[in-house]
Amino acid sequence: MEAKLSKEKIICTAFQLLEEKQNLTALSMRHIASALDVKAPALYWYFKNKQMLLQAMAETMETNLVIPESQGSWKKDILAYMESYFHLYSQFPCGIELEIHTVPAYPSRLEHIEAMIRLIRSGGIPLTQSHLAVSSFHNLLIGFMMDYKEEEHLRKEIINGDQSLLENVHFMRNYAKTHHLVNIMQGMQERKERSLKCEFLESVSIYLDGLDSQFNENKSKN
Repeated sequence: MEAKLSKEKIICTAFQLLEEKQNLTALSMRHIASALDVKAPALYWYFKNKQMLLQAMAETMETNLVIPESQGSWKKDILAYMESYFHLYSQFPCGIELEIHTVPAYPSRLEHIEAMIRLIRSGGIPLTQSHLAVSSFHNLLIGFMMDYKEEEHLRKEIINGDQSLLENVHFMRNYAKTHHLVNIMQGMQERKERSLKCEFLESVSIYLDGLDSQFNENKSKN
């Protein structure tokens, strides 16, 4: 049985277990070995520890990124890249957690980061700011998706009868209404009508417009 093992089979099984568990910390080499019907030490011929397995899983995920076609401008190109990343991390179980717990030390991710930096620099943005922008976009995506995941967890807790959480939600809404916090009320209503993807891409667009405007203004001054 162990002779049939391969890196690809171990990675595939690990993703299947993540699909079931939806919890990266619950994934262990022992669980993977059990699912493959082998002894745990057999896995260490392919991955010396769990971290190396996670690295390989993150690389596998990254190679599935759909590279967008040129959109005609560097800002639209970056927006398309981030939309692809949104779909990528939504497609793979615990995709965001894998991103957080690994180092981008593999060719596909490094090439994608380089391509995005190159696109931003084509808009006249200096290297330092271009590199920072790419990091910021990924951090923004992580924040959006992690926050959404936690909100989903809280919603389930409320549905399952957590009265204290429900009371806090009512308090938030009632306070905003009673004290005429119009912008918060409108924001909460609009958020119900928009998807997470739309909110994320709109946030990226705001960042891109600000970045472009800042350096165009600096150019005009010089």
